[in-house]
Order: sequence, then C-alpha cells, then structure tokens
Amino acid sequence: MTAATQHGYETHDDLVEDYHRRGWTDGLPIVAPTPGKVAAFLEHAGLPGDEVLGAVPTREVICTAEQAATNAVMAGCLPEYFPAVVAAVRAHLHPKGNCHSTTGTLSGAAQAVIINGPIRNELGVASGAGCFGPGFRANATIGRALRLVIRNVCRGIPGFLDRASFSTPARYSFCFGENEEASDWVPLHVQRGLAPDRSAVTVHSLMKMVEVTDFTSRTAEGVCNSLVTQIRANGVAGDSWLGEDGNVVIVIGHEHHRFFIEDGWSKARIQEHLWPRLNAPATSATDRMARIGKPEGILIVAAGGAGMGASWLLLPHLALAITQPID
Repeated sequence: MTAATQHGYETHDDLVEDYHRRGWTDGLPIVAPTPGKVAAFLEHAGLPGDEVLGAVPTREVICTAEQAATNAVMAGCLPEYFPAVVAAVRAHLHPKGNCHSTTGTLSGAAQAVIINGPIRNELGVASGAGCFGPGFRANATIGRALRLVIRNVCRGIPGFLDRASFSTPARYSFCFGENEEASDWVPLHVQRGLAPDRSAVTVHSLMKMVEVTDFTSRTAEGVCNSLVTQIRANGVAGDSWLGEDGNVVIVIGHEHHRFFIEDGWSKARIQEHLWPRLNAPATSATDRMARIGKPEGILIVAAGGAGMGASWLLLPHLALAITQPID
C-alpha cells in the first residue's frame, strides 16, 4: 500500500485555494496536512499509516490510518483528538454502519458522534449547554474529521456519490459528549458492554432531528408520554437487514432529566417503559409504530444545559448505532 501523494505549495494560501479547487474541503478553510503533522497524529494513536480502519466495498474504497490522520489535521484537530477520530471512522465503516447508504441517500442523513468515558473531560468535549452547536474545538473538529473522511476517502461528494436533495448543516460536524456526571445513570458505552473506565464513541446515522418540547410535565411518565407521541408521529422504519437491532437515540435534556432522577427512573426503566408503547399498533394515519426490536435499541443519552424543557430525538437512517472503544 503506497503512501499518499505529496503536493508542494509556495504559501499556505496557495494550498488552501488549491484544496478548494480540487474539492477536498467541506467549503470551509482547512489546516495544511503537512507530513510532519500527519506523522504526529499517527504517532499519538500508535498506528502505522497503512493500517486499514475500514472499507466501503460497494465503492471499492478502503480507509487507512494515514488518510484519517490527513483529514483530522485538515479538520483542525489536535493530535490528542486523533484516537477518537480513529474510533469514529472504524464505527462508521462497520458493515452495519452502512456508509454507502447513509452518505449517499437523497434524505441527506448525517452522522452523530457521541463520546463517552474519561476522554470527554481530557479533551474538553462539551456535553452541557450548547453541546450540539459551535464554540467547542473538540466537538467541532472530531465531528468534522469524520465528515471529511466521508468526503475525501469515501467519495461522499455532493452531485457524485452524495445524492442528498437538500443535505443538512449537521453534515459539517455533529459531535457531543454524554453528561455522565449529571446523575448515576449508566453511561451509554457501559450499557453497550464496555467498562466504565474505557472511553468510546458511538456513531449514529440519523435521518432527522426532532425536538420534544414539554414544559408542563413534572413526572418521568409525563415526559415519556411526550417522547412516545413524537417518535410515533415521525416513525422509525424497520429493515430486515438490520434485524431486531435497530436504534433510536433519545438525548434527554437537563430539565427533563431531573424529573427522571426525582422519580428514581434508570435508563433501563425508561427503555422498558417506552418499548411496548413505541411498538403498539398504529391508531391513525399520523401515528406509526417504531419498529425497534428490543428495549436495548432505545439509546438514552443525558446532555444539554438548563432552562429549556426539551429533549431531542435522533431518528435513524438505515444503519445501526455502532459503539467503538477508543484505544
């Protein structure tokens, strides 16, 4: 496997403008991926450049650690972020992560990167107020690095293999952490089989985001009723290839979270309460079953800041949410 072709430029501006002309950016300026910077990222992750992180067989594409490092540098990552980027790339390129469909679909599905474990605090990954938005380098650049890999390695380029009718701003970057310190809830990565002291990313390909606002409920069951109504109104499609392992991600906001804590509800209890209600037969044209095969497919994440009585649904595209440990 050969190393990446190197290009020479007289100035940094010349490099940036050439990368724009060649279509190697997401439309925003990038950091020059010099050989020294790429090597530093690989060294930090302890990876040889030719290690294969995953493949997209339908596109005859493989992704190496060097390619991921190049795009992580371009995205503005620091070297210490790179192990999280590697885990996100591995998760996305898992066969049931379904890169080909989720990055080529007309619906413009996006990829959410959810970070768990000690690395959240080590890197400064935001999980509280404003965590879905701008202002946090780790969130912004880790999420952007995955999307640049999708563009530059997996050929997810608008008008080529990215066929989105509109696309979404979430395709620039979408990364946040779970607020594990907010309560004694079992963190997402632990629910999915990893040790509490491990760090991990979960990559979830989402069709759309839906805000569930509920300013009046003061009980766990009341908030659950609002979640059920919105999930069933929007639907969660099943698929025989995914089987019973399909997912929906529910990001429980701060104000809703406290009602669950006050009532003593664990994540497992929320899952068990929601699952039969989500899978009950439809009662009208605007009410649909959420075809989730088992309670564990409902992924609960605590995040967000105080003041807004809202939670968010990350409704899936045709892929499983894949959790990958960060090495």
